[in-house]
Amino acid sequence: MRSNLFICILLLSTLCFSCKREYKATENGALMKFYTINKDKEMPELGDLVIVDVIQKISDSVVFNSDFIEEPFEILVEEPSFVGDIMSALLSMHVGDHASLIFSLDSMFLSIGQPIPEYIEQGTITETDIVLKNIIRKDVLEEEYRKELISMKNDEIALLSSYYDNHEITKDSLIIVYVNKGDGEFAKNGNIMKVYFTFQTLEGDTLLSFTEGKPYELVFGDMALGQGFYEALGIVAEGGDAEFIIPSSLAFGENGLYEAILPYTPFKLDLTVVDVMTSDEYENEQRELMEEEERLKKQRLEEEPYKIAKYLKDNNIDVLPKPSGLYFVEKEIGDGSYVQSGDLVLVHYTIYNLDGKMIESSYDFEQPLPFVYGDNQMLAGIEEAVGYMRVGGKCKIIAPSNLGFGDIDIDENLPANSAVVIDLALVDLQR
Repeated sequence: MRSNLFICILLLSTLCFSCKREYKATENGALMKFYTINKDKEMPELGDLVIVDVIQKISDSVVFNSDFIEEPFEILVEEPSFVGDIMSALLSMHVGDHASLIFSLDSMFLSIGQPIPEYIEQGTITETDIVLKNIIRKDVLEEEYRKELISMKNDEIALLSSYYDNHEITKDSLIIVYVNKGDGEFAKNGNIMKVYFTFQTLEGDTLLSFTEGKPYELVFGDMALGQGFYEALGIVAEGGDAEFIIPSSLAFGENGLYEAILPYTPFKLDLTVVDVMTSDEYENEQRELMEEEERLKKQRLEEEPYKIAKYLKDNNIDVLPKPSGLYFVEKEIGDGSYVQSGDLVLVHYTIYNLDGKMIESSYDFEQPLPFVYGDNQMLAGIEEAVGYMRVGGKCKIIAPSNLGFGDIDIDENLPANSAVVIDLALVDLQR
């Protein structure tokens, strides 16, 4: 019997060893298994764009499938971020090749400077199935981009031509459409300005908007939003408002701004100057605001027990608080497992203030929120409530501020030291 067991173990170890041997390291360090190889075809180089079919798996679960994307799936070939990543694999393939790549997720998270999530075991392997369908060379891409830039530049000239024809201004200067200068002071370098403004494309798409709540604060002389924005600020005094057209040469030019703003994009700027202050005036104001906020925080903390009691009475809730002060009202008893420390739990939540105003809901994001139970990643009130629930269960909790957001000021509907009401559903857990 012992001899047969030894033979079984030997066979299993041989099978595992031969399975690993199917994957071999390429010259680029990618651990790959080829199903089809075309050594007479082209290989990609750094800067090329490749068109590929990709299916990525962790264990037997598919985490990405390019077939679900309506357009061809493209990858720009760049320097590998770690030895054996997908870039290493692409640099090892020919057009028409079909191969699988495996690498440890540890390497991926290490390359982006992120800790490995608690719910991913160290050493977890991901497998990526790749078919390299076509290559668009770097010089072709650069020529296409050059032509696209010329087209964008010509489009901007056409868009701005009517403004330049109808105004006594030179090309590439700030265009004043309307201005009410205001009767206050004009800003000087180093002054603090409080403004409302909107950046829109000339087609009417809003790119940046500060028109509600507290005004946007900036130091006059800061060029972060471009030369044109700075020039506009110098034209409007405190209490004034204006409308400008900013050509791209005074904004983000031929480079644009990441993927948010395309090259050669002119803007329409609507601007209102609320206040102009010296740095000393601003510091005094901020000190007074902080003192007032501290007074209000203390007042809210003192009033919190009475507000919670009123909420409980108004809503006919007669449960006793837990030792922590949490009120737990079970709505539905789940039929699944209780959570254990270290479990990855998935919850749906809707947060309200004591006046019934909804603050946020996970249902708006169409997916439950994951967190590791017992790892202090979540609001203390939610974490405690989950410990009383089974999967499939639902509850309502009333959490004093120390079990909610504490002294963090969320918004005007949920200032610091405010109790919260939360509808909670324990959707699932993973051990």
